[in-house]
Parts: sequence; structure tokens; C-alpha cells
Amino acid sequence: MAKIGYGIIGCGNIGPVHAAAIAAVPAAKLVAVSDVVERTAKSLADKYGADMYTDYRHLLARKDIQAVCLCVPSGMRMEIAVACAEAGKNLLSEKPLDVSTKRIDRIIAATDKAGVRLGCIFQSRFADGSALIKQALDQGRFGTLVLGDAYIKWYRSPEYYASGAWRGTKKWDGGGALMNQGIHQIDLLQWFMGPVKTVRAQVTRRLHHGLEVEDTATAMLEFESGAFGVIEGSTAIWPGHPARVEIHGSEGSSYTEDGAIKFWKFTKRRAIDAKIEAQLNRESELGSGAGDPLSSLKTEGHRRQIDDFTKAIQKDRPPRIDGREGRNAVALIEAIYKAAATGKAVKP
Repeated sequence: MAKIGYGIIGCGNIGPVHAAAIAAVPAAKLVAVSDVVERTAKSLADKYGADMYTDYRHLLARKDIQAVCLCVPSGMRMEIAVACAEAGKNLLSEKPLDVSTKRIDRIIAATDKAGVRLGCIFQSRFADGSALIKQALDQGRFGTLVLGDAYIKWYRSPEYYASGAWRGTKKWDGGGALMNQGIHQIDLLQWFMGPVKTVRAQVTRRLHHGLEVEDTATAMLEFESGAFGVIEGSTAIWPGHPARVEIHGSEGSSYTEDGAIKFWKFTKRRAIDAKIEAQLNRESELGSGAGDPLSSLKTEGHRRQIDDFTKAIQKDRPPRIDGREGRNAVALIEAIYKAAATGKAVKP
């Protein structure tokens, strides 16, 4: 079976992670990259033996590219995503798909019309620990769900925000500690606990006062199941701590840190429990974004998701995380912002 040809649009920061992940997928090949900064595009292209462009439209014109990884700043994605769809390219976008559900809906409509696949990077779902918790939830091992919580207590320096004019802006970043950083754990929480019925929230700029968006936020959730939950997100907590997602029920509890299980206990034991408990101190295969967005980030989560997206193309099936799944976390974050602004309970 022929390899799936990939292009990358946006070569700064997360683009190299996509390139390394593509290189590690046997059925995929990086064909070309594009970035408006020529030296950035050339550096990445040279490393992987790919072609480079400063105008992404030249990349989209190539017939040997079947899929595009979209890695430009969040608020720039919709226009390029629509162009990718119109060019007949399957599209795998970094999170979030864009900065609002209105813009995301335009991406979904364009890819539906073109008949191409749309995926959104949420590599935390591909962590071993996340998969085990989801399996236990599907098996009903937690009993009646009581609480589901996400804690993203990270640190970003002033230098981080100064490294790109788009960072911390409403137009291009869409939001702060939740939309940019905490969105992975917010996605996991909804994947585990199901839809949110109502949310109350508060947001602030506790440390990074020059931003247009929040660096600290808290939200109280009521899930449609009747369970409650909490989201705490910040980029103002030094030195930053592992991101934690907790699930608690009447018959069991578990939580992960950066995708690795740290607690696992159920009233009714099964054979798999001893094996999981023996690995509770294992290191996360995802790495951590606690103190720096890239220095400790591993490519394995992206590799697993790009492998899934590649197989989806080859086998003519949907990817595990499609555009509608990618929309959910943004919809909840929008509701949190609205709840904070109005002081009222909001339904996502």
C-alpha cells in the first residue's frame, strides 16, 4: 500500500513535532512544508528531506500530498482549513480547530462539502492511561459517576508570551489558560464524563497583566449525568505542575497526571488491576507542558494520532477524533467565558 503524503503548514513551535511524528509512522511520508518565514520552512524541510514553500497554496497544488497538518496560530486556521478542503486534502489540525465554534463550524461545513476527513489533535486521548480509564468507564466500573475534575496548574513566562505577537490575544489565541493550555484536559474530561449541562465560572489575569486573555480560571460543572466537576486552569503558577484529570464514582476512582495513571482503585477487582497498579509510577509517554510548552513534550502522542489518521485515509474510515469531537472542548470553553462574563450559569 502506498504511503500517505503529508504536508505541514506552519513550521514554528509545534510544526517540528508533527514532522517527527510523521517520520515515525511507516505508512506516512512528509512531502513538503510551508511557512511565511523562509528560514523556518527551510530548516524543517532540510531536516526531513522535504520540499518547502512560503506560500501554502503551492503545497496544496501538489497531487502527491493527501493530508495536511495545520500548525499555524489558532485564529488563522479557518481560512487555511477551508482552502485545504477545497483542494481535496484531508486535514489534521492542531488544537483548537479555531478560536470559536462559529469559525469551527465553517471548517466542518467545508470538509463535509469536499468529502475529506477532518481531525483535531488531542493526543492526550491516545495516552495509555486515558485509554484505560475510558475502557473502565465504558464497562461501568466506576458505578454512579459523582465527580470529574481537571486541574491544569502550569507556568508560562513573560518571554513565552513575548515570543509571538499572537500569544495572549483574543483574535489569534482565542483565550488563555483554558483555550491554549488547558484544552487538552478539558477535552479529556468531557470524553470521560460526557456532556456538560451547565457551567459557572470566573476568570482573571493574576500575573500576566499585559494579556488580553485569562491566565487563571475556575469553573464549576454539572454534567448531564448529574455528576459535578471542577476545572482549574492557570499559566501563573510557578514552577508548574503535572496536569491532572480525576474521575470519581460510587464504585471506583482513578486519576492521571499528564496521561499516566497515578491512582487506580475499584470495589470489584479484576485481573488487569494488579498489572495497572504495578505501573502507577511510570513516566508519561506524552511528556508535560507544566513549565514549558515544548522542552518536555514528547512526540509519541502525536505519532499515535497521526498513525490513526493515516490509517483512516487508507481504510476509508473516520479518524478517532474528528472535527465534531474537536469542537466540543471549544464549545465548553466558550461557555466558561460567557459564564464568567455574565455571572450566570450557562449551557454549552
